[in-house]
Amino acid sequence: MLAGLYTLCLIDRTNIGGARISGLDQAVDLDVGNRASVIILIFYVGYIAMELPSNMLLRKFGAATWLSFLGVAWGLVVLGFGFSKNWQTVAVLRVMLGILEAGLFPGVIYLVGSWYTRYEIQKRIAVVFLSAAFLSSFANILAYGLTQIASNPELGGWKWIFIVEGALTVALALGAYFILIDFPDSKRNKFLSTEEIEVINARLIRSRGTLEGGKVTWRIVKDTVTDWQVWTIGTVYMSGSCGTYGFLFFLPIILRRGLEYSQQLAFVLTAPPAAVAIVYGLALAWAADKYRVRGPFILLHCTFGIVGLCMIGFLQAPTPRYVGSFLGQCGTNGLIVTGLAWGQNNVRGDARRSVVTAIFIMLAGVGGIYSALVFRQQDAPNYLPGVIATGALILLAAVLTLITSPLLIRANRQADAGKLLIEGSAEFRYTW
Repeated sequence: MLAGLYTLCLIDRTNIGGARISGLDQAVDLDVGNRASVIILIFYVGYIAMELPSNMLLRKFGAATWLSFLGVAWGLVVLGFGFSKNWQTVAVLRVMLGILEAGLFPGVIYLVGSWYTRYEIQKRIAVVFLSAAFLSSFANILAYGLTQIASNPELGGWKWIFIVEGALTVALALGAYFILIDFPDSKRNKFLSTEEIEVINARLIRSRGTLEGGKVTWRIVKDTVTDWQVWTIGTVYMSGSCGTYGFLFFLPIILRRGLEYSQQLAFVLTAPPAAVAIVYGLALAWAADKYRVRGPFILLHCTFGIVGLCMIGFLQAPTPRYVGSFLGQCGTNGLIVTGLAWGQNNVRGDARRSVVTAIFIMLAGVGGIYSALVFRQQDAPNYLPGVIATGALILLAAVLTLITSPLLIRANRQADAGKLLIEGSAEFRYTW
């Protein structure tokens, strides 16, 4: 259910790319100046602002109530896109969509992290994120089908993309209220016996040295915000988000207008790279949890991401450039999953983890803004400056990893020697 909600979250956030090549640009004059870039960028205004407040409300109202409410609300907003008459209306709806979608992914990561031990979490994050990324890639195929049902000229094909996908979101979110489980300490989880809850708590204590719980306070926020590794690892995660947003928003346009594939083929060809990325991501998530390291896998993801982007940006033949999208999506999706797990691994306590998750998703929003700014309308259809700028950010992620991992190894050695207390615990060690 979590993967289903996040799938629709991604679809509803990025379906504007399919709508643009299906008539939206002409219908609302979106292809004038930098309006298309503004429409993509403006989503992140509310998205960044609402990350931390939403996670605090998640704890207050419970996962099932809060996440299902968000889904219903943003689904109605997506429906509204289908009745937009001008680009200003689209802009306002994009801001509202950002505010409402902001709480879903950090809430999902927060909830998943509360149930599993430190070295079980990356596999679970990978299942949720990569499944959603894979399924959302088929949204372009669905979008093409929806554009073909426009019998009424007043209700163009691009409008059906928003109407049908918005309705699907509302329906799934309503069902989520009755299906989603809550945090381990919630009384709503009546399917667990007292003994089973005790077993879960014992596993978490053995893994983290503490039982989860506690409210987010300003002291915890301050301590987390001033933790240097939150920002270095968060930047790694941001680089993956930037690359992934680039593929989601602009790959259909590159395929259609840059590589000159037909509209049908441009929609269909967005799915195979995502399919390969999910196999790659799940395999490496299993390996990273097994060996309890993150840095070496981050460097591998960076390599794939940079090589793939170089193939897309600098090669001329369509087939090698398309192959580059496979490598690029493997790398960028891998950075997201491994970066999230790395950030979760290196803090103790429910409240701290909540703040870290919110910071990371805020940084993802910054990555989205970066992507919208560097993939400029005037650089269409190949977007070479955007490809280069995204590759540079991934290169920065590799450099930060090469700095962060040795420092964490050094801190662990100091803790082993009794010279350092990590996260207030004599037993806790950083994952590097």
